[in-house]
Amino acid sequence: MKSNLIALPLLLSLLFASCDLLDDSPCGSKQTFDIYLLGSSIVDTSTGQYYSYMDGNNRVFQYSELLENVCSQEHVGIEARVALLDESTTGINARCGGSWLFLFSSEFAMSKSGYDLKGSGSIGLKQAFGEDAAWITPKLEIFFPTKGSYHEDTAFLKSNVISVELTAKYRKH
Repeated sequence: MKSNLIALPLLLSLLFASCDLLDDSPCGSKQTFDIYLLGSSIVDTSTGQYYSYMDGNNRVFQYSELLENVCSQEHVGIEARVALLDESTTGINARCGGSWLFLFSSEFAMSKSGYDLKGSGSIGLKQAFGEDAAWITPKLEIFFPTKGSYHEDTAFLKSNVISVELTAKYRKH
């Protein structure tokens, strides 16, 4: 009897681990897109993932990339994290989300948790793309009142933000 009690949890864990074998999704393979930038690379313009602009009195640092051939039948999960220098860092805000088909966008609030600003959500593409292959641009934006110039703003960002991470989980069309 005791050996059955030990074997049952093992059997259940194997069954749950094989759930991907029972996947009946109309979509292709699972994909994970990840931008992870650390230190001075958070303002690296050579990657094509970084962009900066002014929005009123705020400097906005945006991280994004176009994802193509996305299955429109399942939601795209987006998670973002901004690691701050310490818990006392103030004045820096962030938002994450995505845009698609030039007309649609969605934003998710990011809240402070210890040293981090974190946010997540999911985006459905079926209404816009039907059963066709979709495309989406997940994005993370960090913003704060400008310090006076782009140079001063990037220096402030690099001295107060340790890393940025943007993840999108989706399936291929």
